[in-house]
Amino acid sequence: MRKFISELLLIGVTIIWGLAFIWQNIASKALGPLTVVGIRSLIAVIFITLVALLFPTLYKSQAPKLNIKNSLSQKLLLGSLCGIVLFLAMYIQQIGIGMTTAGKAGFITVLYICIVPFIGVFLGNKLNKFFIIGLILSVVGFYLLSVKEEFTLELGDIIVFISAIFFGLHIIVIDYSAIRVNSMFLSIIQLVVVCVLSISLALFRETIVWSDILSVASSLLALGILSSGVGYTLQIISQREIPPHTTSLIMSLESVVAAIGVVLILHEHIGMREAIGMVIVLVGIIISQLRDKKSKI
Repeated sequence: MRKFISELLLIGVTIIWGLAFIWQNIASKALGPLTVVGIRSLIAVIFITLVALLFPTLYKSQAPKLNIKNSLSQKLLLGSLCGIVLFLAMYIQQIGIGMTTAGKAGFITVLYICIVPFIGVFLGNKLNKFFIIGLILSVVGFYLLSVKEEFTLELGDIIVFISAIFFGLHIIVIDYSAIRVNSMFLSIIQLVVVCVLSISLALFRETIVWSDILSVASSLLALGILSSGVGYTLQIISQREIPPHTTSLIMSLESVVAAIGVVLILHEHIGMREAIGMVIVLVGIIISQLRDKKSKI
C-alpha cells in the first residue's frame, strides 16, 4: 500500500514538472537559464524551510527509514552530492539544448529511463521481462512524440545525452540517500547547492536585472514552490518506497504531461504521430508494471 501511495505521489510530481514547462518557457523569455534555476531553487529552499519550521511534526515524520545514526557532516555530504549531480544534469542539458533541436533534446533526455536500469543491473538489481518490454515501447513512443525531423547525431545531442546520464545518476543517488536522511532536510540541502552553484555562475555569465525578475515573478514562484519545492521533496519521499528503474519510467511521463499542457494552455497543435507516441508510452509504462511470477521486482 505504501508503495502504491508513493507511485501516486510520483505521478503527481510528473504532472507538476510537465506543467513547469509552461512556467519555464515564460521565465526564460526574460531571464537566463542559470538565473531561473538559481532563483527557483532559492524560493524552494525558503518554502521548504518555512514548512519544516511551521509544521515540525511533518518534518519529523520524514525521518530516514534506516535506523542509522549518520552525523550531520554525513547528511550534508549526501545532500550536497545530490545537489551537485542535479545541477550538472540541468546545466549540461541547457548547454546541449542550445546546440540541437528541442524535439531531439527532449527525446535524448528521456533516455535516462534506459540508463537507470542499466546502472541498477551493475548494482545487483534484476529486471523482469515485462519491464524490459515496457521500456522498449516507451522509448519508441517518446521518439514519435518528440522527434519530428530526421534524426542525425550532432555535438549538441551528445551533450544532452551526457546530461541524461547525470539525470539517471541523480535518481540513483537519491535512491541511496532518501532512506538515510530526513527527506525534507535532504531536499533543502540539495536545493541550496543547486542555488549557490547556479547564481554564482549566473553572476559571471548572465545579466541579472531586478525589473526582469519582477516581470516573471509569478512563474518563478510557481517553479520555486511547486516544481522545485514540492516536486523534488515528493520525489525523495517517493523513492523511499519505489526502486530506481520504476521511478525513472514514471518520471518520464513528464514529457507526455508537457505535451498535453502545451495543447491545453498554449493552444498548440499535436499531430497524429505525437498522439500515437503518447499512447505507446502509456501502454509501455502500464506493461512495465506487470509482475513476472518468477520475479520479485
